Amino acid sequence: MSEKSAFLEIGKIINTHGVRGEVKVEPWSDSPDTFRTVKTVRTETGETFSVLSRRTHAGRFVLLTLAGIDSVEAAIRLKNRVISAPREEIRKAPGSHFICDLVGLPVTDADTGKVYGTLSDIEAGVAQELYVVKTASGAEVRIPNVPVFVKEIDEERGIFITPIPGFFEEEDA
Repeated sequence: MSEKSAFLEIGKIINTHGVRGEVKVEPWSDSPDTFRTVKTVRTETGETFSVLSRRTHAGRFVLLTLAGIDSVEAAIRLKNRVISAPREEIRKAPGSHFICDLVGLPVTDADTGKVYGTLSDIEAGVAQELYVVKTASGAEVRIPNVPVFVKEIDEERGIFITPIPGFFEEEDA
């Protein structure tokens, strides 16, 4: 497995807010609460800013005040920039994982040890997340992330599942 990134993408600045330089961020996480402990953000161009204040806006967006950005003119140049934060500043619930740490892990049968493929993506499903498993043949199989199917997640060893007949039908043929 590759080394974990020190910075993780946490959202995108989608607009300015007001005239004092606040930026409106679309968070790329389960909740805007992820931003509560973030003290520093970095753009994809390498600019780094201290976060002076943060607040939730319209229930799903985050308004940030960044050091050195004190006018709408300064804020507008950050529009459409992806922002990252240091991994250690991002709060996550116990037992939860960052998607970037799971993608690429082997997906293995918890009972037989058979490796079905690797996790290539995690999609938002209607009722729960769907783990997208890319098989050796190139097929993509979606596994609901529920305890009946996903038995264990170990960021070092992989994802262990208990599939039902039909999940990997073409692989078993």
